[in-house]
Amino acid sequence: MPASALRLVELGVAERETAMAAEKDRIAAAAVGLLPPEGGSLVLDAGTTTGRLARLLPTDQDLTVVTNAVPVAAQLAGCRGIRLQLLGGRVRGVTHAAVGAETVRALGDIRVDVSFLGTNGLSSTYGLSTPNPDEAAVKRAMAQAGRRVVVLADSAKIGREDLVRFASVDAVHVLVTDDGIDGGSAAELQEHGVEVVVA
Repeated sequence: MPASALRLVELGVAERETAMAAEKDRIAAAAVGLLPPEGGSLVLDAGTTTGRLARLLPTDQDLTVVTNAVPVAAQLAGCRGIRLQLLGGRVRGVTHAAVGAETVRALGDIRVDVSFLGTNGLSSTYGLSTPNPDEAAVKRAMAQAGRRVVVLADSAKIGREDLVRFASVDAVHVLVTDDGIDGGSAAELQEHGVEVVVA
């Protein structure tokens, strides 16, 4: 793995919101097709791509949404048909996400149909990673809470490795990404049993 693939600096929400915006919009739109059926439940991780998915959730369908993301909760709080469960914890200013022992503990008692996760880095050898240990602990618990794990990640994150791993590639059922992913990376992930959806 080249040194350039290792990232140590964590960008804030404002910087990430505008990066690869068109690709993130397409990823979120494709992820709508992976929602659980009527009456189902899902975890929505904090992140700019998962935030876009939150804006596309059908409000006329009975869904239970569990999230640690303050922006996602604000988006969904008034939506008819969505039963929102906001996880408690200390809110990190960088990501606007609740983290900490309280958040992890709450997720330990939850089982949802689908966990939609974001990631800062994804490689077939190292897995899914993020710069912050507190964020990693919550993401790890979110992955364990889902019967199915769907990762939403633009192609710039493929092949990258961050400081803390929170899941192996084998824990992922589906990756939704954009057409910037190279064929070799897609093939490696598919060898690990990951369905790769290109938006």
